[in-house]
Amino acid sequence: MENILCNMIKINRGNDVLVLDKVKKYGWEGLTFPGGHVEKVESITESVIREAKEETNLDIENIKYVGMISWYDMDNDDRIVGFLYETDDFSGELIKENIEGTLEFIDYEELKNMDGHSDSMGEIFAIYDGKYSEIVLYYQDNKCVKKECYK
Repeated sequence: MENILCNMIKINRGNDVLVLDKVKKYGWEGLTFPGGHVEKVESITESVIREAKEETNLDIENIKYVGMISWYDMDNDDRIVGFLYETDDFSGELIKENIEGTLEFIDYEELKNMDGHSDSMGEIFAIYDGKYSEIVLYYQDNKCVKKECYK
């Protein structure tokens, strides 16, 4: 069994949010928020700040923890835990394209109704909207077979 830690940051600019149209990895492509893996020698908070800088070129501050989402693979007993953060405090010049995909600010409510979201974005929106603080998704044969939601 392996536990993999990752993060995601919702960067707000008024009603708009910074969206990554990710093309790099199978299963994670589509519209999502910036984020990535936690390195072994860093805190979750440090990883969010680093990933935001690497993917967007923005310096973020005053980040707020919002909740977590887990993807549990029942076939191999692996679990990915994603820590979700947000901020509206950032500076720097946005890089609009990187190895992961393209970045742009989009109205948050419009984003939720758009096609082409990355896997699990519906659940991630529910956490960012305050409906839940934690969601666990259980996968078998690459299909979600169970979902547990906690307030």
